[in-house]
Amino acid sequence: MPKVSIITPVLNAERFLLAAIASVLAQTETDWELLLIDDGSTDASPAIAAAAATGDARIRTVSRPANARHGAAAARNAGLAQARGEFVAFLDADDLYEPQKLATELALLDAHPEAAMVYGPTLWWRDGERPWRWVEPMQRQANRLHRPPALVSKVILSLDWHVPCTCAVLIRRSAIAETGGFEEQFTLYEDQTLWTKLFLRYPVFIHDRCLSRYRQHEHSVSAEASKSGQYQRHAEHRSRAAFLDWVAQYLGGKTALRRALRLARAPYAPPGLQRSADLAYLRAKRATRRVERSIRRWRQ
Repeated sequence: MPKVSIITPVLNAERFLLAAIASVLAQTETDWELLLIDDGSTDASPAIAAAAATGDARIRTVSRPANARHGAAAARNAGLAQARGEFVAFLDADDLYEPQKLATELALLDAHPEAAMVYGPTLWWRDGERPWRWVEPMQRQANRLHRPPALVSKVILSLDWHVPCTCAVLIRRSAIAETGGFEEQFTLYEDQTLWTKLFLRYPVFIHDRCLSRYRQHEHSVSAEASKSGQYQRHAEHRSRAAFLDWVAQYLGGKTALRRALRLARAPYAPPGLQRSADLAYLRAKRATRRVERSIRRWRQ
């Protein structure tokens, strides 16, 4: 059995798929399997995947019935059903791993056996006429274990800390089996449904090494959602409101997270005194955060 199962949903990714596969082949840790889950591609992606599988026995293609539910969540869940590794990683077809990704994170999970999940910062990048590079700052929360439900509050609800990219995580497969996989009704925030389940139940280790690359391009799911108004990374939007409704239902009556959840939902709440007070608190918190960032930059 392979040590790590890497799950890659594929949908019309012929421009990027070879590079993603190459980044897996370049791993210093060689005990892995790569599951390429086709989600109904109409370009050359299936042929690229089939050729890769022919060239390396560790690579498998997974076909899904024509009437199967589509979307990244459903494709990843199909991969989870086929996965054989003790650990699971995810790599979208337009993203990349750094060569030390698997080896580094396997060592961290070995050093912290109580952790069900490990992740670190990701490089966001765009090529072309307007190249751009940015690495998520995670130094303040890195190199320590976070016990539940701290990350539900800090990462999922308050967004005080960056949400891990899908390509940035390594998870014990047994933990996913316990909590269930991705919620397939979501086309956005589907990754955070799984993170929420794991953060609520298990300790998670965050490290400070950038081991993955999250490609920005005009045809990505988030870019298309931004064009349609469903998603705005730095503003309120209806996809987050729907996700927070799911979080509220999933959390049930957990009192430890009640206030954090109420504040997260405040921008979408009906008018009233509580909403006004919560929004005032959030504005003050954002202002304080801007001052703190300015002070840190000045000290640097």
